[in-house]
Formats: sequence, C-alpha cells, structure tokens
Amino acid sequence: MTEESKTPFYITTAIPYVNAPPHIGHALLFVYADITARYQRFLGKDVRFLTGTDEHGQKIANKAAELGKTTTEFVDEISQTVREMAQLVGMSNTDFIRTTEDRHARAVEAFWKRVDANGWIYKKKYGGLYCVGCEQFKTEKDLVDGVCPDHRVKPEYIEEENYFFKLSAFGDRLLALYAERPDYVIPESRFNEMKRLVQDGLEDMSISRSKERLPWGLPVPGDDTQVIYVWFDALVNYLTGAGFGTESEAEWMKWWGSVTHVLGQEINRFHSILWVAMCMAADIEPPKQFAVHGWITADGQKMSKSLGNVIAPEFLRQNFGLDGMRYLLAREFVFSSDGDYSEKRFRERYDADLANNFGNLVNRTTSMLQKYFGGEIVRTSEGDMDGYWTAYRLAMDRFQYDRALEAAWKAMQDLNQDIDIQKPWTLAKEGKTDQLADHLYDWLESIRQIAWMIRPFMPFTSDRILDVLNVSGDREQMTIEEVSTWGGIRIGQKIGTVPPLFPRLEIPT
Repeated sequence: MTEESKTPFYITTAIPYVNAPPHIGHALLFVYADITARYQRFLGKDVRFLTGTDEHGQKIANKAAELGKTTTEFVDEISQTVREMAQLVGMSNTDFIRTTEDRHARAVEAFWKRVDANGWIYKKKYGGLYCVGCEQFKTEKDLVDGVCPDHRVKPEYIEEENYFFKLSAFGDRLLALYAERPDYVIPESRFNEMKRLVQDGLEDMSISRSKERLPWGLPVPGDDTQVIYVWFDALVNYLTGAGFGTESEAEWMKWWGSVTHVLGQEINRFHSILWVAMCMAADIEPPKQFAVHGWITADGQKMSKSLGNVIAPEFLRQNFGLDGMRYLLAREFVFSSDGDYSEKRFRERYDADLANNFGNLVNRTTSMLQKYFGGEIVRTSEGDMDGYWTAYRLAMDRFQYDRALEAAWKAMQDLNQDIDIQKPWTLAKEGKTDQLADHLYDWLESIRQIAWMIRPFMPFTSDRILDVLNVSGDREQMTIEEVSTWGGIRIGQKIGTVPPLFPRLEIPT
C-alpha cells in the first residue's frame, strides 16, 4: 500500500502553555496521543501527528518579566523543554508547532479575516473582572468568595474597547451537531458537560486585548492597537498544522476532515464549544472528534509545588524506563476518568505485570526453544489469538487503553498458565519431542502477536521481542490484519534469547 493510497488520519495534542515547564499531566497527554497515532498507523492509515507550544498571553509576559528575561528568551527555553519531553516519552509526532512561528501568524490572520468577513466579529467597549491566571473576564457567578476558584486571586476590574466573537449565536448549531454525532466528545460524561453549558446559554466572547496593556501577542488584522486573545490565537494551531494558510485548500482539507484532538478536561469547553463555533464561523468543517482525558492527583492530593508532590516525567523515565513509564501511564490511568499517582503502586504493577508476567514469559519460552531444539522452529501447530485481538481492538477504538492492555495481559497469563499445565520439562524428559515442539510453537507464535499488540504502548520493547523472534519486514508498514494472522513464525526460523526485559525493582517500605 502506497502512502498516497492510505486513509489520512490527523491527530493533535492540546499544546502546552509555556508559562512553566511540563509535568506528568503533559506526559500523560503526550503518551495517550502517541498511542493513538501509533495504533492508527497499525490500522494502515497515513498519520499526521501534531504537538507544540502555546506561547502568547499575559501570563507568559508576566512570568518572563518576573524572571528578568525577555519574553522571547523565556518562551524559547520552555518550548525547548516541551520538545525534549516529547522525545523523553517516545513521541512519534510528525510536526511541532510554536504559536510564535510565521506560518502560524499567517494562519491566524487568514482565519480572523474569514470569521470577520462572515460577520461574526464586532468591537465594543467593555468593563469587567479580569483574572490574569485564567486570561479571562469573569462574572460574579464564576467567583467563590470574591476570588477566582482556580487561582485564588481576586480579579481586577478592567475597562477597555475590544473585539468580540458572536459565540452566543452558535448555541443551536452546536446542539444540532452534538445530536448528529453521539461520540463527538469522548467520554460521554465530558460530552454531557458541554451540552449542559451550551443549553444554559452562551455569551459573546472578548477575543482581543489592548496592545498597550498586553504587547505580547499577534496583532488584530487591520488594527495595530489590539492583539488577539490567546485562545482565539492558540486554537488555530490545529489548522496551521494541517497546512491552512500555506497550502491549498484541497491539501489541508485532506487532513482536516480526519482530525482528532486529544486534550485534558480542564480545557474541554474551549475546544468542544469555542473551537467548534470558531470553525463554523469561518465556514470550516468542525473537527471530527475530541478525546478528553482526566486529571492526575498524587497520593490523593492535587499536585502543587508547595506540597512538593509534583511528578516530573524525568523521574518516571529514570525509575521505570521508557516503555515501563509508557505502560504504567496507560495502564494505571483510565483515559475517561481522573487518576491518582502512587509511586508504591507503580512499582508494584511494574514488578507484577512487566518483570514477573511479561518478561518472564518471553525469557522462559525462548530459553526452552534454545535448550530443547537449538533455537530452531521444527514444527508448527494450529491456533489463533482472535478472541484477544477482538477485545483489544474494541478497546483501542474507544480510547480504553487500560482495557486493551488487559486483553494483552490476559493472553500472557493464559500462556503462562498453559506452560505450567503442559509441563514442557516433563515432556522433554519423557522424549515427547513432537508434542513439546507443538507447544513451543504455539507459545512463541502467540508471543509474536502479543509483541505486535503492545507496539502502540511499548514500541521499543516490541522491537526487542520481534528481533529475538527474527521477524522480518518493514514493521512500520505492517498492519494489524497482517500480523494477527496465525502462522507468522515458520519452520526453520531461528529464534534467539532475550535477557530480562524488565528487571525487578525494589519496592520501598
């Protein structure tokens, strides 16, 4: 299958805001999105995968000033840490966007002009309570005891003339779209939250700020006294990554028609409501789907620097290895729910699932083939992994990554149990070599398929196992239909041995 004949699939992460270095929440987002991208390639699709950094706004300008740096110096530094974290967690993104890039400025200008030409932008004087932390105007009902509930700061009253987006006009169109697409926002609980917000009524939104008050931002086209509000700027990055503003409409629409946004629940309304309305206003097809993951706490508490419980992605990589970290994030945190990080629980699962179950299975089967048959496949047997693949694919298609891993680990547990039942060491002692060879083929062929099953989660471990099994071919081009067919290992194939894939850890007391 050529690249041109493949179905396009465009996936994006929410782009981290560069007012602070990335943390475990960003690592979880990146791993979820990367699993999705790798799985879609596994389905045979042509994947375009975008991440990057959001670099405008008042919080960033304030933080740079606080540190005694120019804003450009500051955003360059933090953007680089995000790029490094993408590499740290093994992301396979094909593009990295910065909202300070020229290509993005061109896309935002083109987008603004389309929305404005369609009559959805107007200018008016406005006074209201403004929270710098949220970079939003607040109403009294948004506050708790007079302060922003998220930042615990009293908003300041600001009065100025800004441009507004007629968000209030899109309520009915949004609800109609939601009704047409029952899985538009995953999970359903997050979708229902958005429906209620729209049903309660939408208000027009200020989408510019005075340049005198906030010089750090993209200028409003045709009005150099105003800069574009950070959200109206940042959300357009998804279009920029598809080629909007620089490529032909046919080219960027090829990707845009398949776009899935992966994001955290705290910014769901900016995406599922505001961004969809913005696309409608620009006569651009709304995104295809939103996948919204939950929050992470640490030992039952919200993570904060003051509590000293912020978990750095580097810590996870150092303690559990690259694929161990990716597995634990996907297995411990249910995509659709909030999750709690516990180092003790991570270590226990690492040892139980990876060292004892998975690593031991691969080691014992390859070692037996070496011991009894010199590492060569001498017989084949009939079998299948169809039931495990069915459960796996159903879960993967629904962003239920913990359940997909459960299917893979159920296959491993069943293999380990079968080895204990068949007692290959006894078969060898009794001279039942044909029966022993049949069982070893069954176990090793199943492991070959499990290695493919875990590939979106643990690509580097998958490669190590496939190398040992002497699996040939371009693995990046092989599809799920090809690798899930029984009989991939053949008579005469040489199988190596592998040292423990996941050394046991010491569990702290």
